[in-house]
Amino acid sequence: MEARSAMSWYCSSLLAIVVALFLSASLGTGAGADLKGSCAATPHPDVCVSALQKDATASKPAATPRDLAEAAVRAAADAGAAAGDYARKEMDVVKENVMWQCLNECAEDIEEALDHLDDSEGGIDDAKLKEVKLFLDTAEHDAWNCDQSCKGAPNTPAKTALLAKNKDFEKLMTVTLALLKRACPGAGDAPGPAPAKSSKP
Repeated sequence: MEARSAMSWYCSSLLAIVVALFLSASLGTGAGADLKGSCAATPHPDVCVSALQKDATASKPAATPRDLAEAAVRAAADAGAAAGDYARKEMDVVKENVMWQCLNECAEDIEEALDHLDDSEGGIDDAKLKEVKLFLDTAEHDAWNCDQSCKGAPNTPAKTALLAKNKDFEKLMTVTLALLKRACPGAGDAPGPAPAKSSKP
């Protein structure tokens, strides 16, 4: 009888350990599901997941909605920098004037957007969210101006590549705005003065 009781206690303890391990594994995978769930609420879920999985902070199991939003800001800044650098590099080799103007204006639009993103880098608390959102709204529209700047340019490989890079930038901008709204719901919705926007000659 005692042997049977000991065996029963042993089995119960083993079952408890197995359950604990199962729950621990489930919690571990829950972080990934949270990342995917947050990205699913953005306009471009696949772009969001792909970008944030590469970020050391956003990919941590304990990542918060604010961590995801800040990671999206960094990812958008990286995408914008890649597009702007590409435009400037192509300006050194292009010979057609309309194409050069396309590259130059697009680079200026992206660089202005990046100036706004730089202003929003770092910790984003609830009080600052309204200002940050205004910066990102402005930067998003600046990025969209690239398509208009290149509308009359010939369809060259450089133009195609630049607009593709700019499209990646646009998508990450909209992802960032969506994640910021999830990080601090209700903040930053009231209208306010738009950030200062430099004028082109």
